[in-house]
Amino acid sequence: MPLEDNAGAGQPQRANAATPISEDEISLRDLWEIIAKRKWLVFLSMVVCLGLAAVYVSLATTIYESKAVVQIGKVAGQPVDNGLQLANRLMNQYTPVNTVQAKKQMPKLYAVTPDKADGSILTLEAQGRSPQEAQQYLQGVIQRLLAEDQQRYQQIVGTRQAQLTQLQALYQGMRTSLDTKSGKGQVDSTSALLLLEQSRRSDALTNIQAAIAKMENALAPNNTSPTVQTLSPRYDPIPVAPKRGLILVLAGLGGLMLGVFLALLLNALRKQSA
Repeated sequence: MPLEDNAGAGQPQRANAATPISEDEISLRDLWEIIAKRKWLVFLSMVVCLGLAAVYVSLATTIYESKAVVQIGKVAGQPVDNGLQLANRLMNQYTPVNTVQAKKQMPKLYAVTPDKADGSILTLEAQGRSPQEAQQYLQGVIQRLLAEDQQRYQQIVGTRQAQLTQLQALYQGMRTSLDTKSGKGQVDSTSALLLLEQSRRSDALTNIQAAIAKMENALAPNNTSPTVQTLSPRYDPIPVAPKRGLILVLAGLGGLMLGVFLALLLNALRKQSA
């Protein structure tokens, strides 16, 4: 029985030398030719977009920024105010309720941010039409903040100092009374009631003395200090807005993309009409 030649039956057939391109598809070479033919359209699109961006940049209000850092005061190791609550109060105080007016307001308090590691440290940012305006406006905000916190600080410290004075007076009075009775006790040292009373008064004096030491330590400078400005409002001559370089770069890229799109669109319309 003759054997058939199946040598090539189990091998994949070789692909065609070239795959035909669909009419809806376009090669990179054709794309480049289309762009090259309509390069003036692409160039004109870029020029128009860059011109519009330049007009916007020239007409837009130049905004400058000033920053400062404030350390909230503390009494007995505890801040006199909550950092997050104080930040919200300041923003509500200096920002108009109307959002449209808030955007147009200048100069303005732009942001108050508590430090992530230490909430008692606040970074304040103000914006103005000039570096001097932003700096002076922020300085005014901080001065009012320091004055308000100073009043709160003095009230809290005054209350604690009054308590300390009362304890010191009580201690001195009890100490004098105990010394007087101790002197009388030397005449009749066998009085058990007198000894018991002296023991109780000594324990009370020890407790009061410990409370006085604790309050004095709480009012020490390392535990009690007013709100201070740790970084003065800085003068920054570099504007934060508008970002001229970024806007022009984006406008150039946008113009290039628009020009390519228009070139392809005109080419498609020409083919369709043909």
